[in-house]
Amino acid sequence: MILYSIVPPEIVFNGFEGDAGIKHIQGEYRGEKVLVVRMTDGSYTMSRLISTRPSSFLDPAFQPGTTVNERELK
Repeated sequence: MILYSIVPPEIVFNGFEGDAGIKHIQGEYRGEKVLVVRMTDGSYTMSRLISTRPSSFLDPAFQPGTTVNERELK
């Protein structure tokens, strides 16, 4: 993304920390490598799929934001 603005970047991005406080956990879920984030309530949320199979990216179970069952995560 390119932002053309006369406003200095320090003001535009003030308070933006990105994902500095988020810890990603790499694991295996349904036979694919994934990155998940542990939420405050103890559940896991899908963050990223690491795969070379195009069909895995079309599977709704691997969409970012999907809740991952802890028993299926290795």
